[in-house]
Amino acid sequence: MKNSAFKGSLVLLLVAFLWGVSFIFQSMASKYMDAYTILYLRSIVGALTILPFMLFFLKKDKKNNIKYKKKDLIIAPLLCGIALCLASLFQQMGLETVSAGKTGFLTSLYIILVPIFGLFLHKKCGLNVYISILIALIGLLLLSFDFKSGFSFSSGDLLILVGTLFFAIQILLVDHYSSKINVYYLSFGQLIVQGIISFIIRLILGFDINSFINMMNLESIIAILFIGIVSSGVAYTLQMVGQKMGVNPTIASLILSLESVFSAISAVIIYQFYKFSDVNQNMSIEEIFGSIIMFIAVIFSQLPSSWFKIKKKENSEENKNQN
Repeated sequence: MKNSAFKGSLVLLLVAFLWGVSFIFQSMASKYMDAYTILYLRSIVGALTILPFMLFFLKKDKKNNIKYKKKDLIIAPLLCGIALCLASLFQQMGLETVSAGKTGFLTSLYIILVPIFGLFLHKKCGLNVYISILIALIGLLLLSFDFKSGFSFSSGDLLILVGTLFFAIQILLVDHYSSKINVYYLSFGQLIVQGIISFIIRLILGFDINSFINMMNLESIIAILFIGIVSSGVAYTLQMVGQKMGVNPTIASLILSLESVFSAISAVIIYQFYKFSDVNQNMSIEEIFGSIIMFIAVIFSQLPSSWFKIKKKENSEENKNQN
Protein backbone atom coordinates (compact mmCIF):
# COMPACT_ATOMS: atom_id res chain seq x y z
CA MET A 1 0.00 0.00 0.00
CA LYS A 2 2.85 2.36 0.89
CA ASN A 3 4.59 1.60 -2.42
CA SER A 4 1.33 2.24 -4.27
CA ALA A 5 0.85 5.55 -2.42
CA PHE A 6 4.37 6.65 -3.36
CA LYS A 7 3.67 5.90 -7.03
CA GLY A 8 0.43 7.82 -6.67
CA SER A 9 2.40 10.79 -5.31
CA LEU A 10 4.59 10.73 -8.43
CA VAL A 11 1.46 10.71 -10.61
CA LEU A 12 0.12 13.73 -8.71
CA LEU A 13 3.48 15.47 -9.14
CA LEU A 14 3.04 15.05 -12.92
CA VAL A 15 -0.48 16.51 -12.58
CA ALA A 16 0.89 19.57 -10.76
CA PHE A 17 3.43 20.03 -13.56
CA LEU A 18 0.78 19.80 -16.29
CA TRP A 19 -1.51 22.25 -14.48
CA GLY A 20 1.39 24.62 -13.91
CA VAL A 21 2.33 24.71 -17.60
CA SER A 22 -1.34 25.13 -18.52
CA PHE A 23 -1.47 28.54 -16.80
CA ILE A 24 0.55 29.89 -19.75
CA PHE A 25 -2.07 28.69 -22.22
CA GLN A 26 -4.89 29.96 -20.02
CA SER A 27 -3.24 33.37 -20.17
CA MET A 28 -3.12 33.11 -23.97
CA ALA A 29 -6.78 32.07 -24.22
CA SER A 30 -8.00 34.84 -21.90
CA LYS A 31 -6.87 37.43 -24.45
CA TYR A 32 -9.60 36.26 -26.85
CA MET A 33 -12.46 34.84 -24.74
CA ASP A 34 -14.15 35.11 -21.33
CA ALA A 35 -13.96 32.66 -18.43
CA TYR A 36 -17.27 30.89 -19.21
CA THR A 37 -16.31 30.30 -22.84
CA ILE A 38 -12.89 28.96 -21.86
CA LEU A 39 -14.47 26.68 -19.27
CA TYR A 40 -17.07 25.02 -21.50
CA LEU A 41 -14.68 24.70 -24.47
CA ARG A 42 -11.92 23.08 -22.39
CA SER A 43 -14.52 20.79 -20.81
CA ILE A 44 -15.77 19.62 -24.22
CA VAL A 45 -12.25 19.02 -25.55
CA GLY A 46 -11.24 17.27 -22.32
CA ALA A 47 -14.30 15.00 -22.33
CA LEU A 48 -13.69 14.01 -25.97
CA THR A 49 -10.07 13.21 -25.08
CA ILE A 50 -11.13 10.85 -22.29
CA LEU A 51 -14.07 9.27 -24.15
CA PRO A 52 -12.19 6.44 -25.99
CA PHE A 53 -10.28 5.51 -22.81
CA MET A 54 -13.50 5.51 -20.78
CA LEU A 55 -15.25 3.21 -23.28
CA PHE A 56 -12.25 0.85 -23.36
CA PHE A 57 -11.93 0.51 -19.58
CA LEU A 58 -15.70 0.27 -19.01
CA LYS A 59 -15.76 -2.60 -21.51
CA LYS A 60 -12.84 -4.18 -19.66
CA ASP A 61 -14.66 -3.81 -16.33
CA LYS A 62 -17.74 -5.45 -17.83
CA LYS A 63 -15.62 -8.32 -19.13
CA ASN A 64 -14.12 -8.80 -15.66
CA ASN A 65 -17.63 -8.63 -14.16
CA ILE A 66 -16.80 -5.48 -12.17
CA LYS A 67 -20.01 -3.71 -11.20
CA TYR A 68 -20.64 -0.30 -9.63
CA LYS A 69 -23.56 1.08 -7.69
CA LYS A 70 -25.94 3.07 -9.92
CA LYS A 71 -26.21 5.73 -7.22
CA ASP A 72 -22.45 6.32 -7.27
CA LEU A 73 -22.40 6.43 -11.09
CA ILE A 74 -24.85 9.36 -10.97
CA ILE A 75 -23.88 11.22 -7.81
CA ALA A 76 -20.07 11.02 -8.11
CA PRO A 77 -19.58 12.87 -11.44
CA LEU A 78 -22.39 15.28 -10.55
CA LEU A 79 -20.85 16.34 -7.23
CA CYS A 80 -17.27 16.44 -8.56
CA GLY A 81 -18.37 18.40 -11.64
CA ILE A 82 -20.33 20.98 -9.63
CA ALA A 83 -17.45 21.44 -7.16
CA LEU A 84 -14.88 21.82 -9.95
CA CYS A 85 -17.06 24.21 -11.96
CA LEU A 86 -17.80 26.46 -8.98
CA ALA A 87 -14.13 26.46 -7.97
CA SER A 88 -13.02 27.50 -11.46
CA LEU A 89 -15.73 30.16 -11.89
CA PHE A 90 -15.19 31.84 -8.51
CA GLN A 91 -11.44 31.83 -9.11
CA GLN A 92 -11.86 33.43 -12.55
CA MET A 93 -14.26 36.10 -11.22
CA GLY A 94 -11.79 36.97 -8.48
CA LEU A 95 -8.98 37.23 -11.03
CA GLU A 96 -10.74 40.21 -12.58
CA THR A 97 -9.78 42.40 -9.60
CA VAL A 98 -6.99 40.45 -7.86
CA SER A 99 -3.41 39.96 -9.08
CA ALA A 100 -2.39 36.56 -10.44
CA GLY A 101 0.23 36.17 -7.71
CA LYS A 102 -2.21 36.78 -4.88
CA THR A 103 -4.76 34.54 -6.60
CA GLY A 104 -2.20 31.74 -6.71
CA PHE A 105 -1.55 32.10 -2.99
CA LEU A 106 -5.22 32.26 -1.96
CA THR A 107 -6.14 29.31 -4.20
CA SER A 108 -3.34 27.15 -2.79
CA LEU A 109 -4.76 27.63 0.71
CA TYR A 110 -6.71 24.44 0.04
CA ILE A 111 -3.65 22.74 1.57
CA ILE A 112 -5.05 24.00 4.91
CA LEU A 113 -8.74 23.33 4.20
CA VAL A 114 -8.23 19.72 3.04
CA PRO A 115 -6.64 18.48 6.29
CA ILE A 116 -9.22 20.40 8.36
CA PHE A 117 -12.10 18.79 6.45
CA GLY A 118 -10.20 15.49 6.47
CA LEU A 119 -10.22 15.38 10.27
CA PHE A 120 -14.02 15.20 10.20
CA LEU A 121 -13.76 12.37 7.65
CA HIS A 122 -11.17 10.47 9.73
CA LYS A 123 -8.37 11.20 7.23
CA LYS A 124 -5.53 11.76 9.66
CA CYS A 125 -1.88 12.36 8.76
CA GLY A 126 1.50 12.09 10.43
CA LEU A 127 3.12 15.02 12.23
CA ASN A 128 5.54 15.52 9.32
CA VAL A 129 2.63 16.29 6.96
CA TYR A 130 1.29 19.08 9.18
CA ILE A 131 4.81 20.50 9.49
CA SER A 132 5.09 20.30 5.69
CA ILE A 133 1.90 22.37 5.35
CA LEU A 134 3.41 25.16 7.47
CA ILE A 135 6.64 25.04 5.43
CA ALA A 136 4.65 25.12 2.17
CA LEU A 137 2.68 28.17 3.33
CA ILE A 138 5.94 30.06 3.83
CA GLY A 139 7.03 29.03 0.34
CA LEU A 140 3.68 30.08 -1.13
CA LEU A 141 3.95 33.50 0.49
CA LEU A 142 7.39 34.07 -1.02
CA LEU A 143 6.32 32.69 -4.39
CA SER A 144 2.96 34.41 -4.82
CA PHE A 145 2.63 37.44 -2.56
CA ASP A 146 3.74 40.97 -3.40
CA PHE A 147 5.04 42.33 -0.10
CA LYS A 148 5.77 45.77 -1.55
CA SER A 149 2.09 46.55 -2.10
CA GLY A 150 1.17 45.55 1.44
CA PHE A 151 -1.76 43.44 2.63
CA SER A 152 -5.38 44.20 1.77
CA PHE A 153 -8.61 42.19 1.55
CA SER A 154 -11.28 42.85 -1.08
CA SER A 155 -14.44 41.29 -2.48
CA GLY A 156 -12.26 39.70 -5.18
CA ASP A 157 -10.21 37.98 -2.48
CA LEU A 158 -13.41 36.63 -0.96
CA LEU A 159 -14.52 35.20 -4.33
CA ILE A 160 -11.18 33.41 -4.72
CA LEU A 161 -11.41 31.98 -1.20
CA VAL A 162 -14.88 30.62 -2.03
CA GLY A 163 -13.31 28.98 -5.10
CA THR A 164 -10.55 27.57 -2.88
CA LEU A 165 -13.21 26.04 -0.65
CA PHE A 166 -14.68 24.19 -3.64
CA PHE A 167 -11.22 23.06 -4.82
CA ALA A 168 -10.72 21.46 -1.40
CA ILE A 169 -14.15 19.81 -1.63
CA GLN A 170 -13.33 18.47 -5.11
CA ILE A 171 -10.10 16.86 -3.86
CA LEU A 172 -11.95 15.15 -1.00
CA LEU A 173 -14.78 14.03 -3.33
CA VAL A 174 -12.25 12.48 -5.71
CA ASP A 175 -10.60 10.72 -2.75
CA HIS A 176 -13.99 9.30 -1.75
CA TYR A 177 -15.34 8.24 -5.15
CA SER A 178 -12.21 7.25 -7.11
CA SER A 179 -12.23 3.84 -5.40
CA LYS A 180 -15.98 3.34 -5.91
CA ILE A 181 -16.33 3.81 -9.70
CA ASN A 182 -14.20 3.75 -12.85
CA VAL A 183 -11.89 6.81 -12.72
CA TYR A 184 -12.17 7.42 -16.48
CA TYR A 185 -15.94 7.50 -16.18
CA LEU A 186 -15.65 9.85 -13.17
CA SER A 187 -13.27 12.20 -14.99
CA PHE A 188 -15.44 12.21 -18.14
CA GLY A 189 -18.63 12.83 -16.17
CA GLN A 190 -17.03 15.58 -14.11
CA LEU A 191 -16.03 17.48 -17.25
CA ILE A 192 -19.44 17.00 -18.87
CA VAL A 193 -21.18 18.47 -15.80
CA GLN A 194 -18.72 21.38 -15.69
CA GLY A 195 -19.17 22.02 -19.43
CA ILE A 196 -22.98 21.99 -19.23
CA ILE A 197 -23.10 24.43 -16.29
CA SER A 198 -20.65 26.89 -17.85
CA PHE A 199 -22.40 26.67 -21.24
CA ILE A 200 -25.80 27.41 -19.67
CA ILE A 201 -24.31 30.47 -17.93
CA ARG A 202 -22.85 31.62 -21.24
CA LEU A 203 -26.27 31.17 -22.90
CA ILE A 204 -27.96 33.22 -20.19
CA LEU A 205 -25.40 36.02 -20.56
CA GLY A 206 -25.70 35.83 -24.35
CA PHE A 207 -23.26 35.16 -27.19
CA ASP A 208 -21.32 37.95 -28.88
CA ILE A 209 -20.63 37.21 -32.56
CA ASN A 210 -17.61 39.52 -32.58
CA SER A 211 -16.07 37.68 -29.65
CA PHE A 212 -16.65 34.40 -31.46
CA ILE A 213 -14.86 35.72 -34.56
CA ASN A 214 -11.92 36.92 -32.43
CA MET A 215 -11.55 33.38 -31.10
CA MET A 216 -10.86 32.04 -34.55
CA ASN A 217 -7.06 32.42 -34.63
CA LEU A 218 -4.15 30.00 -34.29
CA GLU A 219 -3.03 31.14 -30.84
CA SER A 220 -6.45 30.78 -29.20
CA ILE A 221 -7.08 27.41 -30.89
CA ILE A 222 -3.73 26.02 -29.71
CA ALA A 223 -4.40 27.37 -26.21
CA ILE A 224 -7.86 25.75 -25.95
CA LEU A 225 -6.59 22.43 -27.35
CA PHE A 226 -3.75 22.34 -24.83
CA ILE A 227 -5.95 23.34 -21.88
CA GLY A 228 -8.65 20.89 -22.95
CA ILE A 229 -6.49 17.88 -23.79
CA VAL A 230 -3.63 18.24 -21.30
CA SER A 231 -5.00 20.23 -18.34
CA SER A 232 -8.58 18.91 -18.35
CA GLY A 233 -8.55 15.55 -20.13
CA VAL A 234 -5.18 14.11 -19.09
CA ALA A 235 -4.41 15.91 -15.81
CA TYR A 236 -7.82 15.57 -14.14
CA THR A 237 -7.88 11.86 -15.01
CA LEU A 238 -4.36 11.38 -13.64
CA GLN A 239 -5.43 13.22 -10.48
CA MET A 240 -8.07 10.57 -9.92
CA VAL A 241 -5.68 7.74 -10.78
CA GLY A 242 -3.08 9.12 -8.34
CA GLN A 243 -5.55 9.60 -5.48
CA LYS A 244 -7.01 6.14 -6.10
CA MET A 245 -3.55 4.66 -5.42
CA GLY A 246 -3.92 5.46 -1.72
CA VAL A 247 -2.45 8.96 -1.40
CA ASN A 248 -3.88 10.73 1.64
CA PRO A 249 -5.97 13.73 0.43
CA THR A 250 -3.89 16.12 2.58
CA ILE A 251 -0.64 14.94 0.98
CA ALA A 252 -2.38 15.04 -2.42
CA SER A 253 -3.35 18.70 -1.91
CA LEU A 254 0.22 19.51 -0.84
CA ILE A 255 1.68 17.94 -3.99
CA LEU A 256 -0.94 19.52 -6.26
CA SER A 257 -0.13 22.97 -4.82
CA LEU A 258 3.23 22.69 -6.61
CA GLU A 259 1.35 23.80 -9.73
CA SER A 260 2.17 27.38 -8.66
CA VAL A 261 5.89 26.51 -8.67
CA PHE A 262 5.76 24.79 -12.05
CA SER A 263 3.69 27.68 -13.40
CA ALA A 264 6.33 30.23 -12.43
CA ILE A 265 9.27 28.14 -13.71
CA SER A 266 7.65 27.18 -17.02
CA ALA A 267 6.52 30.78 -17.62
CA VAL A 268 10.12 32.01 -17.27
CA ILE A 269 11.45 29.37 -19.69
CA ILE A 270 8.76 29.70 -22.37
CA TYR A 271 8.74 33.52 -22.14
CA GLN A 272 12.37 33.53 -23.36
CA PHE A 273 11.26 31.98 -26.66
CA TYR A 274 7.69 33.22 -27.02
CA LYS A 275 6.26 36.40 -25.47
CA PHE A 276 2.84 34.99 -24.60
CA SER A 277 2.08 37.90 -22.23
CA ASP A 278 2.84 41.61 -21.86
CA VAL A 279 3.83 40.96 -18.24
CA ASN A 280 7.49 40.19 -17.51
CA GLN A 281 7.65 36.54 -16.36
CA ASN A 282 11.13 36.55 -14.76
CA MET A 283 11.27 35.28 -11.17
CA SER A 284 12.45 37.38 -8.24
CA ILE A 285 14.80 36.13 -5.52
CA GLU A 286 11.79 35.70 -3.22
CA GLU A 287 9.98 33.58 -5.82
CA ILE A 288 13.04 31.37 -6.35
CA PHE A 289 13.42 30.77 -2.61
CA GLY A 290 9.66 30.18 -2.32
CA SER A 291 9.80 27.50 -5.03
CA ILE A 292 12.71 25.73 -3.31
CA ILE A 293 10.92 25.82 0.07
CA MET A 294 7.75 24.31 -1.43
CA PHE A 295 9.71 21.45 -2.98
CA ILE A 296 11.34 20.83 0.42
CA ALA A 297 7.88 20.76 2.03
CA VAL A 298 6.60 18.11 -0.41
CA ILE A 299 9.73 15.96 0.04
CA PHE A 300 9.37 16.29 3.83
CA SER A 301 5.76 15.10 3.61
CA GLN A 302 6.92 11.88 1.89
CA LEU A 303 9.17 10.82 4.77
CA PRO A 304 7.91 7.84 6.82
CA SER A 305 5.48 9.11 9.46
CA SER A 306 6.93 6.54 11.90
CA TRP A 307 10.06 8.72 12.13
CA PHE A 308 8.01 11.43 13.83
CA LYS A 309 6.06 9.33 16.29
CA ILE A 310 6.86 9.72 19.96
CA LYS A 311 7.88 6.37 21.37
CA LYS A 312 5.58 5.18 24.11
CA LYS A 313 7.05 4.50 27.52
CA GLU A 314 7.29 0.95 28.65
CA ASN A 315 4.31 -0.08 30.73
CA SER A 316 4.54 -0.01 34.50
CA GLU A 317 4.55 -3.79 34.87
CA GLU A 318 7.74 -4.14 32.84
CA ASN A 319 9.34 -1.41 34.92
CA LYS A 320 8.39 -3.22 38.11
CA ASN A 321 9.88 -6.48 36.81
CA GLN A 322 13.12 -4.72 36.02
CA ASN A 323 13.20 -3.29 39.53
